Amino acid sequence: MVKEQKSLFDTRRFKGEKSQSFNIEPPTAEKSVYASLPAYHAYLSTSGYAVTTPKDFTADIKRFGQFTGSKPIGEIMDVDIRQWITQLTPTMEPKTLSRKISAVGNYFKWLKAQKVIDENPAIGIYAPRLQAPLPDILFEGEVEQLLKSASSDPRTYLLVLLLLETGIKKSELQELRIRDFDLSNKYRAELWVKHTGKHVFKDRRLKLPTELVTVFNDYIEQYNVTDVLFPYTAKYIEKLLSKAGQNARIEKGITASLLRDMFVIRSVNQGMRMEEAFEKIGLSKSSYDDARKKYRRLTGSAL
Repeated sequence: MVKEQKSLFDTRRFKGEKSQSFNIEPPTAEKSVYASLPAYHAYLSTSGYAVTTPKDFTADIKRFGQFTGSKPIGEIMDVDIRQWITQLTPTMEPKTLSRKISAVGNYFKWLKAQKVIDENPAIGIYAPRLQAPLPDILFEGEVEQLLKSASSDPRTYLLVLLLLETGIKKSELQELRIRDFDLSNKYRAELWVKHTGKHVFKDRRLKLPTELVTVFNDYIEQYNVTDVLFPYTAKYIEKLLSKAGQNARIEKGITASLLRDMFVIRSVNQGMRMEEAFEKIGLSKSSYDDARKKYRRLTGSAL
């Protein structure tokens, strides 16, 4: 295993929460969890995960490593994981706890794939299903109000239009480049949403509304965009959306997630099958059941 991974672990460096950097060495069954963090972070960073996942999961496993101390990875058992979860449960929000359990499952799955361990001690340990509260969705009048207000600036208008008319995730939005858009025929404009690594199954081609072509070109010209469409942080994008809601005098919080929800809701209300809407937003089939329950409650008739 060392020979197979030598180039990756010898050339990359990992910077954790501490100021110093670490030379990356491959994990072994004799080393502690903490010693494997640089290699785990390198794996997450190069495997097509969401932008925040490497930092979040590495921090979660660091905390687990503090619990297991110097105990070798090869000696960790399911009881160790369950004891750690029991220790966390009384003081932690369910959503945060769920993520930490998911991180541990991902970590040991990685170790098993690297042949560091023969058996995965996290098998059978799952995060409890959480039912998130329903979003405070927009009425159609508020949608029109938001679009009208956003149209005063091509950047904000394009941002709102893309999220509202395609349902793409914020992380996908941040990866968009000019070359992903085919606007050669303004009546049949299309967008390619592309992924790498394990998420390539989410690649898809989406139709765009005719009005987006003009907005797109105005934005490119006014903001001198040459490659990445929105070269901004996730925080700044949310700030732009929040400001758009305030300018439209909408009291509900406008977020990328809400506009994604609105795409599904509006599509289903206009006659689209729910599964087709899920396919358009790139939803994993394993999430369909939970999504059906959520959107049936949001698109059903009032009680």
